[in-house]
Amino acid sequence: MKFWNREIGRSGGFGFSPTKSPALPISLSKSNCIAALTVAAMCFASSEARAAGAVDGVAADASKGLGAVPATAIVVAAPIVSDQAAPKGDELALRVAALVAGKLGATTKAHPQTANLAIARAIAGKAGGLVYVQVEIAKGELRAVLDLYPVQRNSWDRIRNPLPAPTAHAFAGTKIDAEVRAFLSPILLEQASVHKAKHEEGEVLAAACGDVDGDGGNEIALVSRARVVLGRVRAGKIAAAQMATWPSLASRAAAPLREPIGTAAIFGGRVFAGTTDRGGVSIAPDFASHVKLAGLPFAIAGGVGCVGTDAGASALEGPAIDCLASDDRATVLTAPTPRFDAIAAASIVARDGTAKPIVISRETSGRLRLKLGDTLTRAIDGAGAQVAVGDLDQDGIAEIVTTSDGADDFIAVSSWGGGEPKARLKMAAPGGVRALAVCPPEERGAPALVAVVGAEVWIVR
Repeated sequence: MKFWNREIGRSGGFGFSPTKSPALPISLSKSNCIAALTVAAMCFASSEARAAGAVDGVAADASKGLGAVPATAIVVAAPIVSDQAAPKGDELALRVAALVAGKLGATTKAHPQTANLAIARAIAGKAGGLVYVQVEIAKGELRAVLDLYPVQRNSWDRIRNPLPAPTAHAFAGTKIDAEVRAFLSPILLEQASVHKAKHEEGEVLAAACGDVDGDGGNEIALVSRARVVLGRVRAGKIAAAQMATWPSLASRAAAPLREPIGTAAIFGGRVFAGTTDRGGVSIAPDFASHVKLAGLPFAIAGGVGCVGTDAGASALEGPAIDCLASDDRATVLTAPTPRFDAIAAASIVARDGTAKPIVISRETSGRLRLKLGDTLTRAIDGAGAQVAVGDLDQDGIAEIVTTSDGADDFIAVSSWGGGEPKARLKMAAPGGVRALAVCPPEERGAPALVAVVGAEVWIVR
């Protein structure tokens, strides 16, 4: 979640407090937040957490940023602005306005219809004030702008200042989720298209996808045995914006695995990368500095966790711990199996705004174990060595992405809500799949799947 507030004409000026949330937001209490890594804070939630989704989160943060509001103010929503089809867009705007009114106090009411500012001023009439809510869907984000306007109580006020400026201003935004998607056009996963781009990283061990520079667009991180690269697709290839060689990041591990395993994540504007050859690091957005981690990092619900290695078993081992290289290595996630050669986790937000963490891990035998929340588990045989998880169509049900354990590689996408997995998509990958990653929403509001297939990066959305 990112938010800020501005009070006009008061001491303190412009207060800015930005944070980055994961693709699927989860509310966290102070008691389960782990210490910050340089400039990026990492927080973790227990598997029992049922968190507010994007709608409630944006309403809550924007309301806090607005500050004190007159007790009898009225909240009016503007017609929604969206860069994608939103057949129930105004319903979403009214939902945000109703939640804002509830956050501001029991006597604050929300108007039941959207209106432009001029009409909203008239609706406010002799109320204590007008809170005007502008809701926007842009670049995969739900954004809410709140302005507090004074109400003109008599004709002299209207003559002296016919259009008074707002006395307070606040903004909040976060990536859209299944709760928001319920108001927008649905995503048809079976109709996904594939965009292919060349890469020059040789044997890629891991990939990650996310917004590092804060411009609303995703970057792709590729981890190989030689280096870590951050870039975007340009003219049919991955154009590297930042790069660091492994010798400049970490020394060789004392007991590397026979076949190297890599991990990667993007969180809080930083790139997290690890290999069993070198260990794990957190890299600053400009790649000018890095921090050594306690293990190999991967994305979890609400942040990043780190796992260790078992050289004897040629595998990774859990549980996932606080990534800070310290003596207090708190457990932040327990995988479905203690040893694995692939792991992925996410937070799945339902359409009612609640969320459950999901974690999947693959045993070296090829059995994939799934865990949703605290109780729902399942095993799938014959999964390949690359796995990913996320809500690709934002319907509140997780998509499990796997590869083949046989000679002919492919990418298989299945939906799993706790029962029998439902096959959704299957794509042949003759070049062999080297890495998978799920991207948060950006263009047209849809999440995407990144697959490194041979010498190409496939973006599936």
